[in-house]
Amino acid sequence: MTVAVAHELVELAHDVARAVSEHDVARLDELLAAEFTLQGAAGQLDRGAFVEAAAGPYEIDEFTYEEIDPEIYGNTAVLVSRYRQVARLDGRDLSHRMHVTDIWTRRDARWQLVRRHATIAGES
Repeated sequence: MTVAVAHELVELAHDVARAVSEHDVARLDELLAAEFTLQGAAGQLDRGAFVEAAAGPYEIDEFTYEEIDPEIYGNTAVLVSRYRQVARLDGRDLSHRMHVTDIWTRRDARWQLVRRHATIAGES
């Protein structure tokens, strides 16, 4: 794994969170693969449902990656992270510390997020 690719993937993970927090649908369109899915505590969201939530009802006031570890396997990468957010969805508090696993794939000379699995972490 090259350091440059690892840094690029870490920055892309931050870009996803920034795009959601800024309701930047155009940036999410670039970052998310067509087959993107999120599996989380609330169930599974496909790409369309995730982008729709990010476009409006999902509000992130603050986010930080407390830890992020990229592993690269050719044109596939796995990022395992501990992430914290202060957020709401339709007024429901979603402020949590989470364990997040992202799977990225490199296609047409760019990385795209294919799968995300997020679970609420216990308080430490």
